[in-house]
Amino acid sequence: MNFRKLSLQARLVALMLVAVTLFGLLAGYESYKNALHEVDEIFDAQLAQLGQTLLAIAIHADDDETESTGPIAHKYQRALAFQVWSTEHDQPRLLLHSGKSAAALPDRLPEEGFSHGEWQGERWRFYRQSDPRRQLEVVVGQNDLARNDLARGVAWHNLQPFLFGIPLLALAALIAISFGLRPLRKLAQELNLRSPERLDPIHLDDTPKEIKPVLDALGQLLTRVAGTLENERRFTSDAAHELRTPLAALRAQVQAAMLTDEPAERLESLHKALQGMDRMSHLVGQLLTLARLDELSASTHLEPVDLAAVTRECCAEIGPEALARNIELELNGEDTAPISGSPDLLRVLVRNLLDNAIRYTPEGGHVVVTIQALKNSAHQLDVCDSGPGVSDEQLAQLGQRFSRFSPTLAEGVGLGLSIALRIAEIHRARIAFSRATTAGGLRVRAEFPPLSH
Repeated sequence: MNFRKLSLQARLVALMLVAVTLFGLLAGYESYKNALHEVDEIFDAQLAQLGQTLLAIAIHADDDETESTGPIAHKYQRALAFQVWSTEHDQPRLLLHSGKSAAALPDRLPEEGFSHGEWQGERWRFYRQSDPRRQLEVVVGQNDLARNDLARGVAWHNLQPFLFGIPLLALAALIAISFGLRPLRKLAQELNLRSPERLDPIHLDDTPKEIKPVLDALGQLLTRVAGTLENERRFTSDAAHELRTPLAALRAQVQAAMLTDEPAERLESLHKALQGMDRMSHLVGQLLTLARLDELSASTHLEPVDLAAVTRECCAEIGPEALARNIELELNGEDTAPISGSPDLLRVLVRNLLDNAIRYTPEGGHVVVTIQALKNSAHQLDVCDSGPGVSDEQLAQLGQRFSRFSPTLAEGVGLGLSIALRIAEIHRARIAFSRATTAGGLRVRAEFPPLSH
């Protein structure tokens, strides 16, 4: 049976029974050791008492004949033997003995007091006591097998109720665990009855404290999923709207070109259609970029990158566009700015910030890019333009997808700053929007954490 395929209830019952069984075996072993020790103590006391009693009887007896104690009256009596000897004129004489000990004792008599020895091929426990004045000696012995049998019997009797009670214990554990797992079954039932549209947190009555963290985490997950789905629905709706507009304009310009007979009007219509296609191609590219970024997380592999070098490359790439519009592009600050990041994503971020600044800067204006090292080894990138800027109310809305506050001043799809914010989130960086104090337009400030080793 594969343990991993068992239900939680079966696992708990099995683990509990295994633990209880191991505990019972350990308890039985300890019970056997304790029983053996107690049996040894009791039997040693009995041996000493029997030896002293036999010695007292022999002292007061005047019968010179050897006697036996009679037939065996108990099963443990077979494991007990004694002999009483009298030594007169260096001649030992057996005065009294048990039923099976008429034979001579071992060649080497046991020591005074308690000792162990071999007799008749078995191991015995002896007690020896003598009376030198009357030249009497008593030897009492007991077979070790009897002691061990009694100890095992005591341990087995102690273990029997536990072993025979395991099935009842398993049934009781099954009922108790089944009762304790009711909140989990209620949670599963609640989840099964929910429709895919229901993403509100789950609330159960009498929730145990062990399950409450699960419910809290599940509620937070459902909230995030609901927010993600809402963003996706809004994103899909906005994307469809943004795509519908250039498609309609493209259709209108193509139809106009087909209906006119004037070559100049036809060329103008085709030129406008080409511009609409370029705008739609840019929109699709931005949408694909944003979709790929949404799949990434903060755990994306980051490596040491020189932010200053990346910014210089992006400024060089966008320089011809700035020159074509007579816009002065100025780069100031540090020569090197080491941070942790993805070179490709950082190029997209810087390029989008520069592209946004160039788009909204009028001809003859200027864009200032500054890289500054901070005290905590972090680095800051500022992009300031001399465009119209935005109002204080609109600053909080910057970065929202498809948000365009001055569509008549510059073409765009409203995704550049959204992409920049998403890339900053992946790099654990912060982007802030404010008014450019010197240029008068918009200032975008991106602060990157120190290089992590």
